[in-house]
Amino acid sequence: MMRVTAPEGMDAGRDAVVALSFDRPMDLQSLADASSFEPKVSFAVSGEAEVLFVPVNLLAPGTAYTFRLEAGRATDVHGNILTAGLEVTFSTRRDGMYLEIPALSFAGPVIEGSDPQGVAGVIGFGVGHYPGTGRPGRGNLVLMAHASGLVDFPFNGVFDLAEGAEMLVTYGGRRYAYRLEQGLVVRDVDVWILDPAPRPLLTVFVCCAADGRPSPTFHPPYRYVVRAAAAGPPPAIAAGGVK
Repeated sequence: MMRVTAPEGMDAGRDAVVALSFDRPMDLQSLADASSFEPKVSFAVSGEAEVLFVPVNLLAPGTAYTFRLEAGRATDVHGNILTAGLEVTFSTRRDGMYLEIPALSFAGPVIEGSDPQGVAGVIGFGVGHYPGTGRPGRGNLVLMAHASGLVDFPFNGVFDLAEGAEMLVTYGGRRYAYRLEQGLVVRDVDVWILDPAPRPLLTVFVCCAADGRPSPTFHPPYRYVVRAAAAGPPPAIAAGGVK
C-alpha cells in the first residue's frame, strides 16, 4: 500500500518535497533507482515507511514537474517487489529568495536565471543565485555579487566581514540564518566552490585582486569567497505530500 498527496495548480513551492507513505519499511536505494522527476532533478531520498524525495536544488519558478515511481522496480527492506507505480504532476509558484547581510547594510531580492553569465550581467548592485546550486537550508546555496575598487558596490564590504557575521535568506515565508565561517581567495577556474555539500552552506563570491581585496581592474581572475554555515536547524519539512 502506498499513499501520496499533491497540491493542485500552481500551489507548490520551489522547495517542494514529495512524500510517500508505505505500509512497510522500504529499500531507499531501489526507490531512488525507480524514481525520477521530469524535467530532470537531482534528489535525495530519506526515511523508512514515510519516505521523502527532496530535490537538491530549488526547482525552477512557474514550471510543471512530474514525479514518477516506476512499477516493479522498488523493493522493501526484505526484497519484496513493489508492484505499484505512480505519477504525480505539480507546478511551482514564481517565488523568489531575499538576502539580508546586516553587517553590510544590505537587503534585497536574489536575482535568478538559467545561466551564470546571464545572472552576472543583470545583478548590478544586487546579488544573484548561481544556477543549479543548493536551496535554503539544504546543500550549498551559492550566491554571486559584484565588488570592485573602481565602483562603490554594496558587496565591497564583504572583504571585511568578521567570523560569525550573520546572513539571512528568506524563502517561502521561512527565514534561514547562516553565520560566516571563513573567507578565502580562489582562482576564477576553481569551480569546486559550487560543489554540493552534505550540510547547509551559504557561499557568496565576488571578484577580487590576488591579495583578497577589491580589484583595481575590471574582470580580475580571482574570486573572494565567504562560506557561512546554518546557524540552526532548518524549518521542518512536513511529510504527507508535495509542499
